[in-house]
Amino acid sequence: MMEKMMANIEIYGYILLFFASFGGTLLGIVSAGVLSSLEKLDLVLSIVIASSGNMCGNLILVYLAKYQKRFFRSKKYTRKIALVSLWLKKYGIILIFANKYIYGFKSIVPLAVGMSGYSVRKFVFWNLWASLIWASLMGVGGFFASHFVIEFFGEWKQYSYIPPLLFGIALIALFWILRSKSASNRDFANPI
Repeated sequence: MMEKMMANIEIYGYILLFFASFGGTLLGIVSAGVLSSLEKLDLVLSIVIASSGNMCGNLILVYLAKYQKRFFRSKKYTRKIALVSLWLKKYGIILIFANKYIYGFKSIVPLAVGMSGYSVRKFVFWNLWASLIWASLMGVGGFFASHFVIEFFGEWKQYSYIPPLLFGIALIALFWILRSKSASNRDFANPI
């Protein structure tokens, strides 16, 4: 079963990586880096495919915003796009590079480029470099992080109870934080 799954990853992994990179998710390229360290995928090819997928996804958003503006005229998008358009004028290239790493920002910048007067050619040029750097950093990071994790678990395999214990503690802490936040919100909404 595991051999069949690995064979499918070797066959379909690059296609999945391309479409996973459309939205700029880190999971696809980091996973490709890990699989590259296990010699199931090629790291350089994975970086090229992930950056290509990321560029295509951003270009689709730019052209949707440019030619199908009616989809993005809701209150949900208008304020964010206006703010990012101002930031594009002020920060330009820095914002194009930074948007690759900030969750929730990855789709707003291409939409702002499409709806504002920002040069699409300039965006395409800088987005190409930003996508390559993003894919390289995340892919190489996944590649080397996998070596660290394999070595770490190889040395600490006699303590196999520690990861589930830490996971349980993290879940309890998360539950406690969410519970205390909801209690404080209730107290604020219903003062005595």
